[in-house]
Amino acid sequence: MSLSPPMRSIQPMAENWLDERDKAILETIYYCENCNMVLEPGDSDIDQHKKELPHHKMRKVFIVRCGRCGNTVTDSHAQYSPEINQFWCKTCLAETGVQNFHAT
Repeated sequence: MSLSPPMRSIQPMAENWLDERDKAILETIYYCENCNMVLEPGDSDIDQHKKELPHHKMRKVFIVRCGRCGNTVTDSHAQYSPEINQFWCKTCLAETGVQNFHAT
């Protein structure tokens, strides 16, 4: 018994979906969860912060635009669909449903 769906029901993804996703990212910032501080790329404070406070948790955060409503959100409040090459915010996902988002 096969647990995977038949090949004809899988929608094809663009071969370069990763490159296309990266183009949809507006900006990248760094966030220190311990200090609740945002640092911009290229800022000398990032390296200094990592060296002086190695136990602090630094996260890379992507700023993206929702392809449905146009709002600007962080990647933790959005989901990417390679099928339509768009990020959608959690609000739009809740309104339409995740299955519809990936089936669009």
